[in-house]
Amino acid sequence: MANKNLATVAIAQTNEKHRSQERVYGVVKEALDLLGGIEEFVRPGNTVLLKPNLTVFYGAEEGCTTDPLVVGALIRLAKEAGASRVIVGESSGEFFDSIECMEITGVAAVAEKEGAETVDLGSDSTPNRDVRLASGEVVPRPVPLLDADVVINVPKAKTHHYEPVSGALKNWMGTCNQRWRWRHHGNDDSIGRFVAIMASDKPDLHVVDALIAGEGDGPDISISRLLRQEESKISFKYAEEGERQGLGTRSAIEYVGKQIEDVRINAWSGHEGFDYLPINFLVGENVSLAGTIGHVKSAVDSMLRRSDLNNLIWLKGTPTIMIGDVEDPNFEEHLTEGPYLVFDDSAKPKYKNDPRVSFIGGHPVLREAMTGLIKGFGADANIGGQAIMQWQQFQRWGQHNVQYGTPARKAITIAKPLAAIGLVAAGIFGIAALVSRISKRNEIEGETPENNQPQIAQRSDS
Repeated sequence: MANKNLATVAIAQTNEKHRSQERVYGVVKEALDLLGGIEEFVRPGNTVLLKPNLTVFYGAEEGCTTDPLVVGALIRLAKEAGASRVIVGESSGEFFDSIECMEITGVAAVAEKEGAETVDLGSDSTPNRDVRLASGEVVPRPVPLLDADVVINVPKAKTHHYEPVSGALKNWMGTCNQRWRWRHHGNDDSIGRFVAIMASDKPDLHVVDALIAGEGDGPDISISRLLRQEESKISFKYAEEGERQGLGTRSAIEYVGKQIEDVRINAWSGHEGFDYLPINFLVGENVSLAGTIGHVKSAVDSMLRRSDLNNLIWLKGTPTIMIGDVEDPNFEEHLTEGPYLVFDDSAKPKYKNDPRVSFIGGHPVLREAMTGLIKGFGADANIGGQAIMQWQQFQRWGQHNVQYGTPARKAITIAKPLAAIGLVAAGIFGIAALVSRISKRNEIEGETPENNQPQIAQRSDS
């Protein structure tokens, strides 16, 4: 029996490498049964909202987003408990379209297969209601989240450059309207606001995609223990703020099922500096990791991950990125080596006002970080990167639809590229038919293609 004075974290484990809906369902059910079963949380007739982490379009197998099979298991379990309606909701990061991220990652396919709805919590088309936080601040909150009878937070267990781990608390930022979040996110002060938002509409259950299910504040601290990040030099800002606002304590956690010591792994920590980047990356004062630094770094990391950064260096030379108030003793030299980008209004005037650099203003620079990089590096340098990213999205969309989709969805997925190939083939056939028709017409008029070719060649020489 779980101690009601402690946050309870249930751990189920599998050593099997093959992922299937039935296998993941079994592991998730095992964890929830340790908490009394899904029936402890979901009642017949309830509307249940699931909030996975789909901040970007990368797949679960890449360690970035919540596994669609975990989402599928929860949909099925909720329906077995009598839920009348299950909704999967997300407000993806930065400029990403949430529904598109669901489609690309396979979550939309699983939701369709298991009979759930999808909703973009961050879209302006989704209605919001004002909610007053304990601080007195009034914030807009999405109606589908507020009206749900049961809310299950489904984060991905992963390390992060800003926090030792990214888990339950940080995932809750993805329940906000995107435009509102852009205006109210980007410094250490925003942590208190987002923790207060979770405190105001606290989830009923956290199910972490490391096959850890827990109540209360346990998941994030347990993720850090699972990934051996407790001694990280990066501070636990969200956990500390959650403790301060009464969401629980970091020590009052009871584990049921597998013990945390039995399942721990040695995960790589997030990079604490910038030396790993193959570019000049200068960071000064009056900027923060939560704001301009973190957003530019995340955008650069994304380019590095897709090999766009290395392609850029080959094409344009070695870029220099300056963030905030810092001196560059090699400024003139760096200008000759590649593109030079200056971010944030706090940069020294002699750098940000120099016509030879690309200056991206704002304090902090948030959603403009990626577009600023693209502009600063040059549109031509980014064409290849954009094409690669679009291909990666299409590739993941196809793979995940075939892996997770209904027979109808699989058929549509396979048909799309075939249709594209068919259009190309039809175009080639049409050109061939046109050439044949012109040739026949020329023969009727007493000319042959051979007689025309010298005339054409002659004209191109003249």
